[in-house]
Amino acid sequence: MLIKVSKGATKAEIKKALSKFQKKKKPVGFPAAKYFGQLVRGFDGLKYQKEVRSEWN
Repeated sequence: MLIKVSKGATKAEIKKALSKFQKKKKPVGFPAAKYFGQLVRGFDGLKYQKEVRSEWN
């Protein structure tokens, strides 16, 4: 895309032209950081992993 700015343009005019060009991007994917640390469990995660993995052996 092309932005046309005159030679004697002020900083405000340039910023205005650039703001029209820039688009706001929507976040892609799942916002995992929003839920980080929110899950409450009544057991130790490491102990649970060891128990589950030992069932395979």
